[in-house]
Amino acid sequence: MKKPILYALLLAALVSLPAHGQTAGSRTAVLAYSWDMDGEAADDNQIVEAAGGVLVDNGTSVGGVNYTITAQPDSCRLIDMTISDTNMGVGAGTITVDGTDCLGFQRTCTWSAWTAGDDDGVKTLTVTVGPTGSSCYLRSVTSITTGVMTGESDEFFLLGYTTNSADAVAMYGIRGPDDPLGRHSVDPWNSLPVPLNITTSGASTTTVTSVATNAAFTDVAVNDLLLITIGGQEVQRKVTARASADSITVNQAIRIPAAGVPFTYKKFWYSTDPFDDLWIPVRADGTTLFQTNIAANTSTGGVVQSLFCTTKGAGWPTTNNMTVATETTATGTAAKYAHSFNLNLLPYTHCKMAFKYGTADAAGTDDITLTVTQRRF
Repeated sequence: MKKPILYALLLAALVSLPAHGQTAGSRTAVLAYSWDMDGEAADDNQIVEAAGGVLVDNGTSVGGVNYTITAQPDSCRLIDMTISDTNMGVGAGTITVDGTDCLGFQRTCTWSAWTAGDDDGVKTLTVTVGPTGSSCYLRSVTSITTGVMTGESDEFFLLGYTTNSADAVAMYGIRGPDDPLGRHSVDPWNSLPVPLNITTSGASTTTVTSVATNAAFTDVAVNDLLLITIGGQEVQRKVTARASADSITVNQAIRIPAAGVPFTYKKFWYSTDPFDDLWIPVRADGTTLFQTNIAANTSTGGVVQSLFCTTKGAGWPTTNNMTVATETTATGTAAKYAHSFNLNLLPYTHCKMAFKYGTADAAGTDDITLTVTQRRF
């Protein structure tokens, strides 16, 4: 018999990073820990302002020759372009934006749909390098170029985003395989092994070093999650600072024997692009529990958290998606929520928890932690 999936939002403050909690028939993964989410309100010229976007033949932002990149997106955003073509002069020409997508892969977006009439207004960019059918989600812009333009005079473009903070999904894990359409995936259940010993020299401290300067932290970065087994018990710690390949600082003190132990680690991934596969597989013969702790949020409009589920198949994730639950936590408040649904009636294969601001980020630091636990019967 199919069991219900349970969804719980627990908003009491956590004292420390949740334990891994692996027991027979169950597994737990930390998806986000003390996460400071970003997402300003709509800003149509965040990246290129009017003075830096005057259209020219064969223009480029490389070296700041023609187009000026004023700032980068505040987080991974759906980028669009606002055209000013009041003289109705431009007849042809391609504007190309190169950058990196939410998970750090190259993405190229273009616009060239000029008409004989007035082209003023917001334009949707087309992805030419990236997953088939995706949209222009970029976390950074590396260059902007134009080819030969026809009929340009004093026209200009703005580059930014005309939408507010979008649903963001966070996940600790390792990169999974791309699907045939090029959609990127993350596996939250596995980690990257490092067969080099690390230690705290037997002391309880937040400073962890490699044994005999073996450069154990060469590939470890701030915000990564370490999984360290000591005396048969797995302990998890978030990296808060990295002094070198031989020394890091973690969020909470830990005692590691002087001889040291090896470890594994997970990278932190974050995406607002619905084409990125940051979904959690769910089982019909068990329960899946999402636990969210918003210890602090600095925002306007509060933090909106939504549980989405889907049945993967042709067309996902743009079809067969359902918002199972949505709650808004007002700025500066705490609350608890509990929701459940029965897979006998809702036969989904995957779910994910997404966060966004009701309106925008505000000055200060968020503190959002999310775990998922699966139990099989």
